[in-house]
Amino acid sequence: MANYIGTVKTSYGAVRGLEHSGRYEGITEFRGIPFAAPPVGKLRWKPPVDPAGWSGVRDCVSFGPICIQPTDGDLDAEPWATDFYYMGSPAMSEDCLYLNVATGAAKAGEGRPVYIWLHGGGPDHGYAYEVEFDPRELARKGIVVVSVAQRLNVFGYLALPQLDAEQGSSGNYILMDDIKALEWVVENIAAFGGDPDNITVGGQSAGTGKAASLAFSPLGRKHIKRMINESGLVWDRKNGQREQVEQDCQRYLEALGIDPNATPEELRRIDPYVFLNRSTGARLPGTLICDGNLVPDLSMVDSTERYGVALDYLSGSNLGETQMKPGANRSQVGFTSAEEFYAYCKELLGDLYEKYDFPSLVSVTDETVDRESRRLASYGLHDGARMGGLTMSRYFGAHRAQVAPGKHSFTYLFSRVAPNRPEDYGTSRDPRKLMSWHSNELWYSFGSLREGTPPARPWEAVDYRLADQMSSYWANFIKTGDPNGEGLPLWPASDESFGFAELGDEIIGCSCKRKLDEMILEFLASRHVLPV
Repeated sequence: MANYIGTVKTSYGAVRGLEHSGRYEGITEFRGIPFAAPPVGKLRWKPPVDPAGWSGVRDCVSFGPICIQPTDGDLDAEPWATDFYYMGSPAMSEDCLYLNVATGAAKAGEGRPVYIWLHGGGPDHGYAYEVEFDPRELARKGIVVVSVAQRLNVFGYLALPQLDAEQGSSGNYILMDDIKALEWVVENIAAFGGDPDNITVGGQSAGTGKAASLAFSPLGRKHIKRMINESGLVWDRKNGQREQVEQDCQRYLEALGIDPNATPEELRRIDPYVFLNRSTGARLPGTLICDGNLVPDLSMVDSTERYGVALDYLSGSNLGETQMKPGANRSQVGFTSAEEFYAYCKELLGDLYEKYDFPSLVSVTDETVDRESRRLASYGLHDGARMGGLTMSRYFGAHRAQVAPGKHSFTYLFSRVAPNRPEDYGTSRDPRKLMSWHSNELWYSFGSLREGTPPARPWEAVDYRLADQMSSYWANFIKTGDPNGEGLPLWPASDESFGFAELGDEIIGCSCKRKLDEMILEFLASRHVLPV
């Protein structure tokens, strides 16, 4: 007989969750819990407010609607369409401020560590309960997982002078939603068996920006102990200046044929789907504004130095999500010959090419050039590098070892190429093109892969083993700040030794600063990419 946590009383009313069986017997999921009032009507483009309370017990066994968002070019693009969104898009609505809790606790007050998950998808799409985010394996390993929805695109970022006049400051609604969710967690999570004093926030891709912004907000500084950044360290990113962001938002409205000087009341009467007309080609709003409070600094370097040194970090990137060859996107084969590769690197590196005797340092053939060039790109060696990839994360760890001794930094490179079906070769799902594609690691870090999930992946024994290892690493880090644990290959810390782990068919730890690392560091410094 399973020992479930049963009905839980929150600040706004009692909730009943979905009780699992089989492998996940003892795990309860509470889906679609409102953490704020629906941001519709008069609350569109307003800071979130408390949800209405309810009497009796609310059945939380179904997910809430996702934020209204575009689907063309995003949810229907490969490989994500077939891997993540093969079941079609859930119902969309402005009424989207819900969170989900997965717990294995038998009673309140057990004090389990809490993981707040903020999804990726750029600033304009994605949702909190995508199939690859299945929280049950982490919950089985002792974590209380909270996945949070927030307003996206124009609904989460619109900033205009008339909204400033109405409420003092506009924009940043997406961050306000995440802060509101964190308030809910701090107030209620003990009832689900979680510890409000042991919170890790994490995200992937655009979710890393959400996680960092939340951690550095006034409330986050008080309550968040750790951060997980998958495909995005965020350390070197910039926030927007109000005047520029508001001008961009005005131009967006003009492109839609909407008067940018319309009153807030007039804007709130417009059908929400009008704001997502993609035929104009205009870019959706998606920039946080430095307001000196919720977003304290223009540069995330400054925010990290002021507020982030007390955190533990786990960060990494995927082998295949970045290209070295200019103009090649991440779903294409890049270089096809060693000659082309070396000629490009000589131009890219300039004097560093001879200084480090690059052809001796990096050996490629026509057969290996695509994979090895992408490996170098994942390290941070590519033109226009805004981020340093693996090298940036390792350098960040070495820096933090000096400024925050005793705090942990761990870095990974995910290199497993997920198994494909024969019919995928020669298509946009060709593993030779995608390699370890952007977001691929989520099946493993959540331990969410299953036979038949997704139908496109014929998972192999190595995938199940790696998923068990990686989800255990993640669970250990959420608990203690250190991913290492019994039965797991050693993952060296990123400190003065520049340690990292390659998470692939085998797990390989490295604790040394190599000549290649020195060259890439010097390259990044020459491009003014290294923040410190």
